[in-house]
Amino acid sequence: MKLSIIIPCYNESKDIKNNVVTVKDYLKENNIDYELILVNDGSKDNTKEEIESIPDVLAISYEPNRGKGGAVKEGILKATGDYVLFMDADLSTDISAIKDVVEQAPTCDLLIGSRHAKGSVIKKKQPLLRVFIGWCCRLLVNMKFHTKLKDTQCGFKAMRIDIAKKLAEKQLINNFAFDVEYIYIAKLNNLTLKELGITWSDDRESTVSPFKSSVKFFKDLHFIKKNRKHYYFSEEAARNDQSGAKWVIPLMIGLLAVIVALFVVFLIINQK
Repeated sequence: MKLSIIIPCYNESKDIKNNVVTVKDYLKENNIDYELILVNDGSKDNTKEEIESIPDVLAISYEPNRGKGGAVKEGILKATGDYVLFMDADLSTDISAIKDVVEQAPTCDLLIGSRHAKGSVIKKKQPLLRVFIGWCCRLLVNMKFHTKLKDTQCGFKAMRIDIAKKLAEKQLINNFAFDVEYIYIAKLNNLTLKELGITWSDDRESTVSPFKSSVKFFKDLHFIKKNRKHYYFSEEAARNDQSGAKWVIPLMIGLLAVIVALFVVFLIINQK
C-alpha cells in the first residue's frame, strides 16, 4: 500500500520543516510506502520557500488563500497513492495514528480520526470555550445530517484514492466545514464510515477565531444541505432524491440555539 499524505499549510514557516522531518522519520522507521504532499494555502509568511526546500516531497503553492478544504482538495487532485490521508501541519494528532491508518483504512471507505472515540487520548485539552463550541457543532451536524459521529472536525482522515478523487470532484466547500461535506457525500452514496480513536494535543498557538469560524461553519452547513443533490455520484440517484425542505426550520432553530448559547458563554467569560 502506498499512502499519499496531504498536509495543508497556512503560515507554517516556523515549524513545518521540523514537523515534516518527524513524519518522514516515522514513515521510514515503520517501512510505510508514501508520498508527502505539502500544500501552501496562500500563506503570508515564507511557508512557500520552506516547503520547497524540503527534499523528497511534492510542494504545491497557490494564491490567494482558499481555506483548509481548498488545500486538501488540491492535494487530492495531485495524489497518486493507493490511499489518501490528510493531517494537520501542527501534528496535533500523534503520528502513531498513521500506522493505524495503514491497518484499518482497508476495512472501510472513510476512516475518520476522532478525539472522542474509544481508545482516544487527549494530552492537552482545548480551552473551555472551544470545547463547548465543538460540542455544539457536533450536536448540530449529527442532528442535521443524521449521523452518529463523535468527532467530525479532527483534521485526520483517510480513504482509498478512488473515493478521495470522487469526494474532491463533488467538493464545494473550501473552509473548515469541508470535513462535514465529505462525510455527507459518503453517507448519501452509502459509503462505510469508521471512527479511529487518536492521541491528540491542542495547538495553543492557533489564530483561528472561534466565533468567526463558527458563524462561517454554520452558514456552510446550510449550503451543504441545500446542495444535497449535487453530491450523489450517479445522476439517477440524484433524480430519485425526493427530499424536500423540511430541514430548513429545524436548522434555523438549531442555529439560533447555538448562537444564543455561545453568546451566553461569551458574556460569562468576559465577566471573569
